[in-house]
Amino acid sequence: MTTPPPLRITIIGAGIAGLTCALALRRNGHTVTLLEKSTFHQETGAAMYVGPNCSGHLMRLGWDPPSTGANLCEGVLSIVGPTGEVRNKMGLEGVSRQWQNPWLLVHRVDLHAELKRLVTEEKGEGRAVDLRLGVRIVEVDAEAGKVVLENGEVFESDAIVGADGNNSIARKSVDSSAVLRPWGKSCYRFLVDREVLKRDEETRALVEEDGYFLDVLANDRKFVAYPCRSNTEVNMAVFLPDDQTEGRGDDWDQQGNKAKMMSGFASFYPSARKLLSYADEDLKVWQLVDMDQLKSWNAGRLALIGDAAHPFLPFLGQGAAQAIEDAISVATVLQFGTPASDVPELMKLYDSIRRERVDYVQEQTRLNGLDEDKGRPPPI
Repeated sequence: MTTPPPLRITIIGAGIAGLTCALALRRNGHTVTLLEKSTFHQETGAAMYVGPNCSGHLMRLGWDPPSTGANLCEGVLSIVGPTGEVRNKMGLEGVSRQWQNPWLLVHRVDLHAELKRLVTEEKGEGRAVDLRLGVRIVEVDAEAGKVVLENGEVFESDAIVGADGNNSIARKSVDSSAVLRPWGKSCYRFLVDREVLKRDEETRALVEEDGYFLDVLANDRKFVAYPCRSNTEVNMAVFLPDDQTEGRGDDWDQQGNKAKMMSGFASFYPSARKLLSYADEDLKVWQLVDMDQLKSWNAGRLALIGDAAHPFLPFLGQGAAQAIEDAISVATVLQFGTPASDVPELMKLYDSIRRERVDYVQEQTRLNGLDEDKGRPPPI
């Protein structure tokens, strides 16, 4: 019996989800084209969690965490913002022994660059992925497996993976009525040199231990801080109600206003305010958005993954993790030797095996993002 040829697979979007999927499918032996509207000349972003539920997947695909500055998450420190009272301080050494894989903290830009290298380099398992940057997609035909670019170029595919984020064009082929809606909070993001914070007597205690995740919160506002880049930089994510920020829309690179951010934390204790004061004037802000669950993540030869399928709020650090799990799941159902005729049914299978888990994690994320007086669970 003749083995079917490798599948021709087109992936739309080269973020963490798209790159992970491309790498896994490459290693399966398929022919993969990756289409991305950005040119990646000025990649930005914040640090991110790589939790135990996804770090192992990336390492099996060839990611070497230390080479990208990833450091362990070694503990959690939770503080009441207005008073400075320590609610909880817990090292993770004991509980981490229960995990098969490490909980890591890494800058998104560094992880993204390494995944892009693994996807496109000639050496390694499978054929190097054809990465096309700066392209504009105008049509996705899920039934025919066709993707059309603005310049008229057409990609005929046995399978299409939509990994193009919150404002997905691929999603329109599955559910054209899906609408993003504001969650009610916006997030400021910035990085601070950890050594600077350690030299400051007011902020030293908040950042002095390697790998600690800091959570400073009040009823309807909070900020989190954690180290990345081998514990040399501190990533800050600062959450305020929309009406107290200038964030509009889910663009990650909107210019933020430091004075406005600081005024939102006037009631917090001095060390917390001092930590926030280290923000640069060019800090970024984005409005958090949510979306009703789609009835399906697939249509014909197309499957959606990551934020294209299920936009995630940042309150459990599971957006990237679930996107990575999606990517691995698509690669699992599209093994080498899969007949092209089987792809539509296998895309349905992917949907069915992922939906219950993602829905549960998404609901827990939403609960964790509620204000304290509206049912937010107590911190760890």
